[in-house]
Amino acid sequence: MNKFKNIKAIFFDVGDTLYKNEDMEKEYPRQLYKLIAQTKDMDKEQAKALLKETSEKLKQTEKHVTKVRAMAELGFTRPQVHEAFCKVDPSQFLNKDKTLDATISALAGKYKLGIISNFKKSHMLEIFNALGLSEQLLPLMVTEDIVTEIKPAHEPFLKAIDLAGCKPEDCLYIGDSPSKDMCPAKEVGMTTILIKHEPTQEDLADTDGHIEKIEDLLNLLNEQ
Repeated sequence: MNKFKNIKAIFFDVGDTLYKNEDMEKEYPRQLYKLIAQTKDMDKEQAKALLKETSEKLKQTEKHVTKVRAMAELGFTRPQVHEAFCKVDPSQFLNKDKTLDATISALAGKYKLGIISNFKKSHMLEIFNALGLSEQLLPLMVTEDIVTEIKPAHEPFLKAIDLAGCKPEDCLYIGDSPSKDMCPAKEVGMTTILIKHEPTQEDLADTDGHIEKIEDLLNLLNEQ
């Protein structure tokens, strides 16, 4: 039986899901080190150590610790963190991806599409532009700007379901993080697919399927 046959809407995480770029992912915390160093009068290495120590301490009591959460512990607001993130220029790291565009275009012909991201919408659109991906293909956008709480809170997923206008189980969510993506999406009733290379059984606990790259999604959805 095809467990995805009733899917009407598909939502994607962004980083490490629609694209993978380690250099770009490393640039986000670098911007936070700069912010900490400037504010607390320390060098970047000290700032890096402080953020790491803070994150590790929070992980002892919290299942998933976002950069926003760790920075809040150090006295920084969510707007300050996202202002720092927006200093990262996606065009310096990403290239137009014809395979991604073809995959999303094919899906858009059959499903409502959108994203659930902890980024601001303005930064999200810069990423789309760098990838050569039209925002018209993914009109249901849940970004940091329109929610009170970001992932892994339930609110962004519930907002996505509301935008889709269909039952939770008819909404499919694809992401790379078992704790930030799969767990909360499954808790609100969404169908889930993990995108990850060689996941463990624990990684797959809250998933309905698994792919290694985004173009594999077309085949998985069409399996009978």
